[in-house]
Amino acid sequence: MAVSLIPMPFLFHYYEISHFPNSASFLFLGTLLFVILAGLLSTKMKFHFIILTNITTILVSVVLGTQFIIPPNGSWFNPFGMNFAIIFTGIVILIGVLIIRIVSKVILLRLKNE
Repeated sequence: MAVSLIPMPFLFHYYEISHFPNSASFLFLGTLLFVILAGLLSTKMKFHFIILTNITTILVSVVLGTQFIIPPNGSWFNPFGMNFAIIFTGIVILIGVLIIRIVSKVILLRLKNE
């Protein structure tokens, strides 16, 4: 559960904008590894705890984003804005975690029944 508390939506956009504005190809791989790890570790957690944890993480990410992310130009987050981009990234991460969780639960059930 502790892995799910990492504010990954904030970290994704923070590194993309503040540290690597022109090339951040490693962010996709890092985010994908995070989703896989969080999904595998959440197989024993109850569904509503996963949702609650990720909603909390998204809200914390939005707060951190407003405090620490400074876009290099005004059109960086157009047309929706920075908060929407962070929330959207958090939702995509949540969907990925839930998909990995479902797939890993199915695999564990099949291995257990054999």
